[in-house]
Amino acid sequence: MKTIMVLLLLLLGIVPARGATDCEPPDCPVVVDAFDGPVHEKADSYTATLALRNGPAQQDVEVSYRFVDGTAKQGEDYQAAPRGTVTIKAGRAQAGVPYRVLRVTGEKKQFTLEITAVRNGQVGKRVAVFTIAGRT
Repeated sequence: MKTIMVLLLLLLGIVPARGATDCEPPDCPVVVDAFDGPVHEKADSYTATLALRNGPAQQDVEVSYRFVDGTAKQGEDYQAAPRGTVTIKAGRAQAGVPYRVLRVTGEKKQFTLEITAVRNGQVGKRVAVFTIAGRT
């Protein structure tokens, strides 16, 4: 019955989707989300964020990821380890993945970071989009 009520509230737009849970911490599942990056207007070093949806974990959560070219190309427009694993330590709620914007050209370009696997949890928002702004 509770699930039906939550779905009805979602359909009516009364409860936002991210706020609708059928559990109370610490009984909630461990869910990892990839967060979109800001629009990059200069070449510099940055950090992509992978975060736990329901707050700090009670145990280490291992997240595997990969960067995927879009209109921005690895080695030309940005630089990052193509694949990797990062650990969100117990008691923490997020971890960062470093990357570097190499150049900003006259056109807007994008690349993504994709969560490929999660150990001790599950994937939430799988893909984060990063935009390198074109010069105006």
